[in-house]
Amino acid sequence: MKRFLIYTIIAAAAVCAASKRVQAQMKSSYFMEGSIPRLDMNAAFVPQRGYVNIPVVGNLGFGLNSNYLSVKNFLYPNPEGSGLVTFMHGSVDASDFLSRMRNRNHLNFSVRDNIFGFGAFAKRYFWSFGLNLRSETSMTIPKEFFEMAKRFNEGTYDLGGFNLESDNYLEFAVGFAFPVRILEKRVDVGFRAKGLLGAAHASMNIESMRASIDGTEWRADMQGTFTGNITAMDFSRLHGQMNLADVFDPENREFSMKRIGSWGLAFDLGAETRFLDDRLKVSLGVNDIGFVSWSKKSAVTGTFDNLSVSYRGYNFDAKKGEDDIYFDSPDSVMVTIGTPKASTRMLTATLNVGAEYNILHEAIGFGLLSQTRFYSDYTSTELTVSANFRPSRWFTGTLSHTLVQNRLGVFGVALNVHPSWINLFLGMDYVGLRYAKSRDSSLMLPLGMKSLNFYFGLAVPLSKPKACGRFPDRTKRCR
Repeated sequence: MKRFLIYTIIAAAAVCAASKRVQAQMKSSYFMEGSIPRLDMNAAFVPQRGYVNIPVVGNLGFGLNSNYLSVKNFLYPNPEGSGLVTFMHGSVDASDFLSRMRNRNHLNFSVRDNIFGFGAFAKRYFWSFGLNLRSETSMTIPKEFFEMAKRFNEGTYDLGGFNLESDNYLEFAVGFAFPVRILEKRVDVGFRAKGLLGAAHASMNIESMRASIDGTEWRADMQGTFTGNITAMDFSRLHGQMNLADVFDPENREFSMKRIGSWGLAFDLGAETRFLDDRLKVSLGVNDIGFVSWSKKSAVTGTFDNLSVSYRGYNFDAKKGEDDIYFDSPDSVMVTIGTPKASTRMLTATLNVGAEYNILHEAIGFGLLSQTRFYSDYTSTELTVSANFRPSRWFTGTLSHTLVQNRLGVFGVALNVHPSWINLFLGMDYVGLRYAKSRDSSLMLPLGMKSLNFYFGLAVPLSKPKACGRFPDRTKRCR
């Protein structure tokens, strides 16, 4: 049982580190003027050419991060030699380990996939359209869980506070950008409107979980609530007590187009201008200001009481397991179905503020980006510094480092190849340089990382703006 807990926790942290809702935007691409992914970060940004994204792979990205969990918080130097030991090792002080945990530890995962998208210049405007699949999932783990895993003494632990949230929806986006004059200063402004169609929502909140350790048994008794919403699915016949597995079994549910009713609205705003003879670019973008309203027509809610699970076969006094470790759970998780209700959830809004100073006729630029994400229960801010290289009209490379969430030793890299016939983008914001090997495994684990993301983009370029004077970017766009 204890080994099971060790590997479960380390695996979760390693996925997070090697790799709350996650950063759904590629920060390293913010100052890469030829790249398509950067358009999602500021509605005022305009590419060097129009484009048509390759369906499904035109702009694909995923991310995973945490507010405080990383492999480094769970692995320690081996006092007996080389390698690392887990936080469960006797040489690791419990107080030191627990001081690294927050009261509420967040894990977040997001996926963004552009199913279809294009952008084109029309007179003094740049228009863009995108059909995107968005998925955002977050989990909260209380500090008491790690205390129980570390101390593992006989007794009772209060582990209430686990929760899981997941929103999945389609996004139809239409945007435009154009130059204006404000106090004799040229400013590029942009606006993007988004219509949202809810696909699926799930949430589970474990309000109470009492875990007890006694002899050779570990037992947890839980109480909580759950909510589900799957568009077009009919839950209206559900009532009373039933098996949780049967609630979401497609074979037991009916689909009806009349029950498609989950929707939402959102918008993005952006602006960019220049100073110091156009060497200094300053920009501001606000994204995903909006909501998703989940209809009660395709919703189901319920509660579960006195749900118990247990492990048997582990000798806690001897600190070793028997030949067989048993996992006991009910044959069916019984839940009580409640009255479905409509719910409205705000999106995770993002504020991007950037500045870049260019030298050598903009062949090299040094950028600073502040990104703040507004979650439902907390706010997260990261600062990213970058060096941006533009040795030719069709190639851009960026090296970056994100502060606040990560220490030195974690860098980002992005490459954009954009000649007249293709636009290819690859990038990661978090690439670790420090790795270590566990004492019991040859697996190399990244240290000091709390986040991972990866973006890939592939598009077919269109023509440049016909009248460069209407979009005088004063860069390679009009050359």
